[in-house]
Amino acid sequence: MRLPLALLLALAPPPPVDAMDAHAEAHAAALDVPGLAYAVVGPDGVEHAFRTGVDGAGDPVDADTAFLWGSVAKPVTATAAVVLAEEGRLDLDAPVGDHLPAFAGRDITVRHLMTHTSGIPERAAFAVTDRYGEDAMDLDGRVALLADVPTGEPGTHEYSSANHVLLGAVIEDVTGDPHGHLRESVLEPAGMAGAFTDAREARAAGLAPGHRFLWGRPVADADGVDDEGVTYGYLGGTLDDLAAFARLQLAPEPPLLDADTLAAMREGVVPVPGSTQTYGLSWRETVLSGTEEPVVFHGGATPGHAAMVVVLPERARAVVVLQNAYAVAADGDLQRIAFDLARLLVDVPVEEPAAGWIAPAVVWGATGTALALGAAALRPGRGRTRSALGVLGVLAVVAAVGTLSFLGPRASLLWFPDVTVAVTAGGVLGAVAAVRGLSPLVRRGRVGAP
Repeated sequence: MRLPLALLLALAPPPPVDAMDAHAEAHAAALDVPGLAYAVVGPDGVEHAFRTGVDGAGDPVDADTAFLWGSVAKPVTATAAVVLAEEGRLDLDAPVGDHLPAFAGRDITVRHLMTHTSGIPERAAFAVTDRYGEDAMDLDGRVALLADVPTGEPGTHEYSSANHVLLGAVIEDVTGDPHGHLRESVLEPAGMAGAFTDAREARAAGLAPGHRFLWGRPVADADGVDDEGVTYGYLGGTLDDLAAFARLQLAPEPPLLDADTLAAMREGVVPVPGSTQTYGLSWRETVLSGTEEPVVFHGGATPGHAAMVVVLPERARAVVVLQNAYAVAADGDLQRIAFDLARLLVDVPVEEPAAGWIAPAVVWGATGTALALGAAALRPGRGRTRSALGVLGVLAVVAAVGTLSFLGPRASLLWFPDVTVAVTAGGVLGAVAAVRGLSPLVRRGRVGAP
C-alpha cells in the first residue's frame, strides 16, 4: 500500500548529516576527487547540502560551482519528450521515421529510444557524441551517420547515447528548438534556472574544466562542451539545479506533468541484461544493495565530471551527487558514493571509501608493457627470450589496433587518455620488438627453405 506523502514525511527520520558529510569527505580524499557536492532533497527542496574541495580553476566548490551532468541529462530530456506527448504533439509509440526521414521504414519508435531498446548498438555512440568546437558535426550529420549503422531487432535493452541523440533530433523536428523546448518545458518550471544547455551558456555559468585521471593523478584538462549534446549528456548546472530536478520527482504537486505520470516514467519496464535493474523512460529502477529499499536512479559522466541522482520513492527523499573528476575504469568506485549516501540515509552501514585496483592496474599494466617493449626494442636479447619478446610485440600491436579501432582514436584519447597513450606506445614499440625479435626466425626459415 502506498502511504500518503504527509505520513511518509512524518515517519522519516532526519538525515544523518554528520555521518554523510564525513563519508563524502573520505570518498573525495580516497579517490583523489578535487571537488564534490551532494544534497539530500525532499518534497520542499534541499534538506541538507555539502560541498568540499576545489573546481578545475582552483576555486573552492560553493553554491555557484557548475558541473556537467553527463547522462543525467537523459531523464531530463525524456521528461521534455513526455511533456510533448501530454500536449498531443508527440506520439511516443510512433515510428522514429515519422520525424527523421533517414529512419523511414524501420520499426524503431520514440519509446524505443527512451528505453534504449531500439537495437542501436552501444558503440554507435562513439562517432556521434562528445563532438566539440566550431567544426563539430551538426545534428543532421549525426542522424545521417546513425542511419547507416546496422541495428538489431528492437526490444532488448542495450544502453547507447545514440538513442538520445536521435531523441533530440525528434524533439527538434517537433519543436524546432530542442534547447529552447528543454528550457521552457522542464528547466524553468522545475526551478533549474542556472542549468546550461550549450558551451556559451556553460562559459557564462563559470564552468571550470573537469579532471581526467592521468596515471592516477587528476588533471584539469576536460573543458569541452558538445553544443548538440544536451539531450544525451551535456546538460549541466549547480548542485541546486540538479536538486531541483530531484525535487520534481517528490513534489506532491509537480509544476509540470503530474505525480502519476512522473512515477510511470520511473517505472522499470525492460530488464537490463546482466543486472538486477530494469529501465523505464530513461530511468533505472532497482533495490538498494544491502537493503530492501526500492530506488530509482540515473548516473552520468563526461570526460572530467560525474553525476548521480538517486530517488528513494518510499522515503520521499533523493540524493544528488556531483563530482569534477572521472575515469571510465574507476566508474564504479566514483559513482558508489551516491548509493553509499542513500544507504546512510536509510540507516544502513557502509564500508570506508577506498580506491579500487582496476584503474591503476589497467594503466600501469599498459605502461609497464610499453616500457618493457621499449627495452626489448633496444636490446632484444638472444634465443628464446628474443623470440618471446617478439611474440609479445605482435600481441601489443594487435591490442593497440583493436583498442583504437573499437572506439576510434578520438574517443579513445578522450575517455582513456593515459591508457590510450600507453597502448599506442606499446603498439609502436611492439612492432619494433616484433621485427627485431622474430627476424632471426624468419631468416633461418629462408635459409632452410629448399
